[in-house]
Amino acid sequence: MTYQTKSEIRIVNGETFIISDAVGNIHQENTGNFGFFFRDTRFLSELILKINDQDLSILSAKEINYFWSTHYATLPFESIFEAHPITIIRKRAAGNGAREEIIIHNYKTEPVDLTLSIQLDADFVDIIELKRAQGAEGKPVIEINSEENQHIFVYQVNGMCRKTIIQCEAGAQIENKKVSFKINIPAKDVWKTCLTIRPVWEDQVKEPEYLCEDLDKNKPVIHKPLQQWKNQVPRLTGHCSILSKTYEHSLMDLAALRFYIDSENKPVIAAGMPWYMALFGRDSLITAYQCCFIAPDIAFTTLRNLARLQGKEYNDFRDEEPGKILHELRFGEKTLLGEKPYSPYFGTADSCQLFLILLHEAFKWTGNRELVNELKEPALKALNWIDNYGDMDGDGYIEYQKRSKEGLGNHCWKDSGTSMIFSDASLAEAPIATVEFQGYVYDAKLRLAELAEEVWNDSSLAEKLRNQAKELKRHFNKDFWIEDRGGYFALGLDKNKKKIDSMTSNMGHLLWSGIVNDDKADIIVKQLMSSHLYSGWGIRTLSVQDRGYNPIEYHNGTIWPHDNSLIAEGLIKYGYKDEANQIIINLLEASQYFDNRFPEVFAGYQRTEVDFPVPYPTSSSPQAWAAGASVLFLRMILGLEPDHKNQNIIINPYLPAAIEDICVENVRLFNKNFSICVQKDHSEVELSD
Repeated sequence: MTYQTKSEIRIVNGETFIISDAVGNIHQENTGNFGFFFRDTRFLSELILKINDQDLSILSAKEINYFWSTHYATLPFESIFEAHPITIIRKRAAGNGAREEIIIHNYKTEPVDLTLSIQLDADFVDIIELKRAQGAEGKPVIEINSEENQHIFVYQVNGMCRKTIIQCEAGAQIENKKVSFKINIPAKDVWKTCLTIRPVWEDQVKEPEYLCEDLDKNKPVIHKPLQQWKNQVPRLTGHCSILSKTYEHSLMDLAALRFYIDSENKPVIAAGMPWYMALFGRDSLITAYQCCFIAPDIAFTTLRNLARLQGKEYNDFRDEEPGKILHELRFGEKTLLGEKPYSPYFGTADSCQLFLILLHEAFKWTGNRELVNELKEPALKALNWIDNYGDMDGDGYIEYQKRSKEGLGNHCWKDSGTSMIFSDASLAEAPIATVEFQGYVYDAKLRLAELAEEVWNDSSLAEKLRNQAKELKRHFNKDFWIEDRGGYFALGLDKNKKKIDSMTSNMGHLLWSGIVNDDKADIIVKQLMSSHLYSGWGIRTLSVQDRGYNPIEYHNGTIWPHDNSLIAEGLIKYGYKDEANQIIINLLEASQYFDNRFPEVFAGYQRTEVDFPVPYPTSSSPQAWAAGASVLFLRMILGLEPDHKNQNIIINPYLPAAIEDICVENVRLFNKNFSICVQKDHSEVELSD
């Protein structure tokens, strides 16, 4: 197998991630996202290795796994027929800091004298400001500890202190922003050194997980959390390569995005790298939902952390209300100094509904009554937010309008500034009641009714919630429906209760929620699968018939795998399995052009017009709910449903034509281990030892 060298190499492990060029260098100029990052802060903005003051020429580079990369380089070729006899290998691992082993091979038949230099810099910029191309307030000072071979950047502002310690092995010459070695390598010999990068956070020096001895092996070490994750999740076998390759890559992406924010040392999933390496409400909840059958513990930890950080007061700066579930939690400089509202920020109007949906889903897959009882109070607070804060004007629908000057303008999953548009491309004005919010409320109340009845023994609450859901469904199917263009649901209602008449993928979420009347379901399915919404790779966010359509605008014409995964599950709920399988297979086909990885988002060009799916320029990678999509696809293909009352699992498979058979081992539910095998005409479930 051959590997194509990428222009960027990304590795991540917990709160640490590194983005470099293929050679392994971090450049400060013209590459705003390059750096060594820890807790929303760029601790190194420059790390450039040269030999004899010459730039290296890349041979090949690859992310070996999510926390490990290897880079092969040489000096510039002397001619097209004569390569340089010096090879440079850089092996780098991230995790609570970083270590890099530098190996130089001399293939000459005589010794060589070389000067290796590493140019360094640190700006300690908050990643929120980096995204907006703004720098940090202060400037770091430099300390040199010759006895310990350390180069230290120290950043202090408003009582806050951050440090980056770069430690070299003996023999290094350490100067201002530079480390160098004078090297003599005998003929046909090898020289090695090790570089250690330690971030210092609140006077705590972080110690990297790996030693250079770990890096100096033919195969990368598998660290314990990764091995535990591999042992925990289901394994695929059978003639299903179109799914298994993407599934395996998704598992690694999900593993990469795990990080720890509580004292229990149990992980949550960050939303995506590089800009969203944080706990989110909507993203983390949907990812946990997608992955409930392979890793229900992620759902438990996500719910507990979001409950712990649930809104307590009415705060304009953070768009906070009592009972509200957060949008995101950050630890960067601007947040800690109170200049930005992310401590946490609550600019979302669907996290409460999704919190209740996930709580029920986690119960379905585990039967964990203790969790439901533990989170009863946060659940009822989230319900109270839906009824008394989310419905701003008492019309029965959830709306949003930002109050924070630093907050987001749109509080739905399509949260970019231009996403809420009419069919003529004019922008809707807030308060806005987006269509999917109402479906989420309907689903959340039905699910909470089941928990109230089965776990809390509160039949009166269950009856009240079911009646509210029934009434919401009745009004909703009338108030959001548009007869034009063959019939469809509006994107939302604007401040004047005018229907926002663009045709979008959002209405597919209504099938997932179950709020669509049966007489409208077939119409919606035909719209979603028509050429103006369906590209051939997946469902677009906006119809090509709408004036605002652009195949490379973030929310107005692109394709999002997570969006499609929820729609596909909705199609199955309403009995449209062939259409669901078409979405699944077409997206899996698209993933093959992205190294068998689902990107956060890609362009919405019609499949017949392009030779391959076109990347979106700033798509996050890895990205959580994109990775979660393939896990949900697996569950849909197998038709898996938990039977928590009988501590068993039900399968109702419907294999796409591209999958001959599929076996899933190590499905751990109800303290049991299941193996599931499905063929076109036969399926079986077995209990494993």
